[in-house]
Formats: sequence, C-alpha cells, structure tokens
Amino acid sequence: MNVITNLLLVFIVLIVLILGKTSFYVLSGLFMNVLLFFFLIFCLHQGIPVYVAALAYILLNSLITLGYVNGWNEKTKAAFYSLVLFLFVVSLVFIPLIQKLSISGFSSQELEELAALNLNVPVSFTQLSVSVILIGVSGALIDGSMSIAIATAEIFQQSSQQMNLKKLFQSSMSVVKSILNSTVNTILFAFISTGLALIFWYQDLSIPWYEMINSQAFVFEFAVIILSSISVAFVLPFTAVITCRYFLRKKG
Repeated sequence: MNVITNLLLVFIVLIVLILGKTSFYVLSGLFMNVLLFFFLIFCLHQGIPVYVAALAYILLNSLITLGYVNGWNEKTKAAFYSLVLFLFVVSLVFIPLIQKLSISGFSSQELEELAALNLNVPVSFTQLSVSVILIGVSGALIDGSMSIAIATAEIFQQSSQQMNLKKLFQSSMSVVKSILNSTVNTILFAFISTGLALIFWYQDLSIPWYEMINSQAFVFEFAVIILSSISVAFVLPFTAVITCRYFLRKKG
C-alpha cells in the first residue's frame, strides 16, 4: 500500500509541476471519473438496464474529460458532438457483432477461482461483456476525437488564407494520418501488456496455440484491440469532417 501511495503522490506532484493551475481540473476530473465508475456499479446493482447504465457512463465520462478538464469551448464542443454521433453508430454495429463472438461470462480458468461463489446474479453477462468492450473502446475514441478537434481548430485559426471545407479537411487529414499510426500502436502495446502474462500462462500449462487463440480470455482481449483500432480508424476522419463543418458554419 505504501508503494501505491508513493506512486500516487509522485503522479500528483508531476501533474502540478507540469500543468500548474489547470492541474486542479485534471486531478478533480480524475477523481470524478473514479466516483462515476462506482456509481455505474451502484446503478447495475439497483437493476438499471446494463446498456442504459453503460451508455450514460460513457457520455458522462466524455463530458467530464472533454468539457470539465479541457474546458467547454469550441474545440471540446466539436469533439463531443463527433464522439456522440460516432458512438451512436458504433453501438448499432458493435452490439450485435460482439454478441456473435460469444465471449460473455467467465472463462474456465476464472470459474475455478469463483467456484465457491454464487454466480446467480440478476445481470446479463452478454450485455455486460458488450458494455465493457464499449467502455474500453470509448477511451480511445475520446482521446482521438479531442486530438483531431484541437489540431483542426488550430489549423483553422492560424490559417491566413480563406479556408473552404475541402482545404480544411485536407489539412486535417494530414494530422489524422500522423496520429492514426501512433494511436493504434498505443492500443497494441496496451494489449501486449495485458495479454503477455496470459500467453505465458497458457504456455506454462502446455496448451496448444490453436486452443489458446480460441480461448474465451484471449478472444475477449483480442476483440478489444481490434474493435478499438477499427473505431479509431473511423473516428479520426469522422471527427475531422464534423469539426471542419462545425468551424466553417460558426464562421459563416
């Protein structure tokens, strides 16, 4: 516990030194997101539908991260509108797709540890698994949409010549191409860090590779990385289009 406390103190000190006065919004926003997570668990315990609670959590988390931490300005408005529209489309496509993957519930290894517990809980594990993946994907979407919205706004504000939709979108897409590779690599490294121990464990148990890649635990982790990468690949140009139209319409 002392190690965790010390690391938390180091994190707070670094945030304060780097961000200065704005560090208050970052730290308080992080605390609010933690409370929001516990509120999500409370809502599920009270019997609120899983999809409703998860989508409400994603929207509130987006408002805190974009609007509160970064300030409610034209950049964060464009990023939030893009995120909401894209999440609506993603939900319509991903929910039936994830259900077909059949990765809900606990894996056989987890069931061994939970054998002494009562698993008869009034929550749909299929909906819960879908919601967990959507929440995981939303983190990458918030980061990507905010990056593109800020970059597009800076291009629009710093441009000395008259910008039309085509020129502004082309400039924004040049930023998209630069960000996309690093964002996908970040998601890939996150998967490697979480899945490496699982892979080594399967190897120690002498489980064949074809059983490993078809196991529920591995497919679940791999589904998150693939769906996150697909979402980021779509949300970056999608945010560029929405942001370009938003700023040109505000100017006009």
